[in-house]
Amino acid sequence: MRSSSLEKLGALSLILGALLFAIYSALFPIALPMQHLVDDYVEVVLNANWTRLALLAMVGILLMLVGFYAVYARIRDKAGAVGAIGFLFIEAAYLLQACKVTWELFLFPIIARHTESAFLLRDGTINHDGAVEIFRNVSSLTILVGIILFCYSLYRSNEFPKVAPILVFLGALVYVVGPMFSILVSIGGIFTLALGCLLLGVHLLRERGTSSAHERLFAAKRVLDSLH
Repeated sequence: MRSSSLEKLGALSLILGALLFAIYSALFPIALPMQHLVDDYVEVVLNANWTRLALLAMVGILLMLVGFYAVYARIRDKAGAVGAIGFLFIEAAYLLQACKVTWELFLFPIIARHTESAFLLRDGTINHDGAVEIFRNVSSLTILVGIILFCYSLYRSNEFPKVAPILVFLGALVYVVGPMFSILVSIGGIFTLALGCLLLGVHLLRERGTSSAHERLFAAKRVLDSLH
């Protein structure tokens, strides 16, 4: 596949993934019984919209994995080692988030449906397990390292509007620290991140089209010059 085609595919993936993230963040507090979020998490998981939203998040994550590759391909020549490390950490962070969503999509509903295992969710047994806490901390650290280095490289590259990496950085930061305050804060972080990624994808798609037009114009000019 040509680099231009890959970049276009990545841009479309990033745009669609960002839109799915935005829809997810908007629907989460509306479609789920938020009044049970603290006192009875099982009721939240048993809601029919839980699986739909988890599936939405999963597809969004997978699409954005492709999209970030296209973004990195655009800045690779300017990003250097910092950008490369940031990109690797971001891809790892999204893979870890995909792992987390698979629990929510496939395992949590099974646990919630059986009375003998529902306590694992209701009492927070899973969340407070040592191994799960390590996984969550490593995942958060991966997000922070990746987003700091990658957004720094995006900002310095001058390939994208400055506001885009700022929104991505702020969104990821709020998502990571949000659980300390409220899950709704984390949801707000997801929406902010989605907005930044949407700007990246739109700019990537539009710039490719503009660049291609310039390349065709330059090629035509060279042909005309050769005729003189």
